[in-house]
Amino acid sequence: MKKIKQKLNYFDFYLFVPYLLLCIIGIVMVYSASSINLSYAGMTTNFYLLRQMLYVFLGLICFFIASLMRLELLTSKKFIIYGFGILALLLVYAKFMTKAVNGANGWINFKIFSLQPSELCKLYLVIFVAQLLAYREQLALQNSLQTASRKPWLLVALLLLLILMEPDLGGFAINFMIVLVMYLASQATYKSLGRAFLLLGGFFASVVVVISGLRFWNPLAGTKYNYMYSRLTAFYNPFKVAASSGQQLINSYYAISNGGLFGLGLGNSIQKRGYLPEAYTDFIMAIISEELGVVGIAVILILISWLTLRIFLIGIRSKNNYQTLVCYGIGTFFAVETFFNLGAVTGLLPITGVTFPFVSYGGSSMLVLSITLGIAMNISMRQRRMRLVGRNH
Repeated sequence: MKKIKQKLNYFDFYLFVPYLLLCIIGIVMVYSASSINLSYAGMTTNFYLLRQMLYVFLGLICFFIASLMRLELLTSKKFIIYGFGILALLLVYAKFMTKAVNGANGWINFKIFSLQPSELCKLYLVIFVAQLLAYREQLALQNSLQTASRKPWLLVALLLLLILMEPDLGGFAINFMIVLVMYLASQATYKSLGRAFLLLGGFFASVVVVISGLRFWNPLAGTKYNYMYSRLTAFYNPFKVAASSGQQLINSYYAISNGGLFGLGLGNSIQKRGYLPEAYTDFIMAIISEELGVVGIAVILILISWLTLRIFLIGIRSKNNYQTLVCYGIGTFFAVETFFNLGAVTGLLPITGVTFPFVSYGGSSMLVLSITLGIAMNISMRQRRMRLVGRNH
């Protein structure tokens, strides 16, 4: 207990306060977005409220455990090996042993709660990839003739492939971007960075061309993956398929339009009354826009932006390369997930089912995000302790 109290002396409230505020906003808005439809269905209106409160409570516990634990535990061979084995088994089980939800086998239902293995992969890949890149740079600094093995990268590729096979395109994209940004951050030369960005630009250009061509030809017709093509159709012209796949995006537009600058007031959303499906999950920002307006959205974006930039700043200040890369991975996780969610809500990106960090309803997301933030807090507390020790000497 004495050591814990000593560690808490270096607590970073610049990380904790935005996190706590986002969780509180999430609890309020999950209740606002879900209660009316629950009452229509004859269920208790606080069903999702109580669950979200439980997820936040468990998330806080995970946050404090991660912020106080020894980081060396995350770099142990047992953690890496067992972590990979468990995640691979969970992904395979989700793919072949569960029923598809919205066309994807991405969830494992334990009755008490549902687990999404691709969420756990985000945390694991941040830790694993940071270790691989830090070891490679350590060998380079030592001018060692030994080269880092490329075999561990096959494990990274296998996890990404298993996520893609579910298929969970949103989860795959976020995990892929985490790995990519961490890899680019570890590159020391502008030449290698420029080459990487050119390759990335070419990749995205190719994806845009392929997706554009899919408007005129549906290769998934008659298959169980036809829902993916429907989402692309809704992305290009949601009003053309307003009665089916375009319904969610159209009602999101209506919600944003209704909200204006200051919103209709908390609890007064129209679109949550049976028009916008599952408004408390990945489209909760549309309801927030309708009830709290641009001002409410701006407050939330300021909080998540502050949190993300703070994590990147902690990484920049760190003198430990592994810790720097971990912070870059966590910051990328938060930034990309936020971008994907807002992109889907506003129609800038296809709908992928990605939730908004700490605000949308969801247990797996809340716990994983809280643990990753706890790791960033752990690194920040170490930095503060080192700075104070340095001043005293």
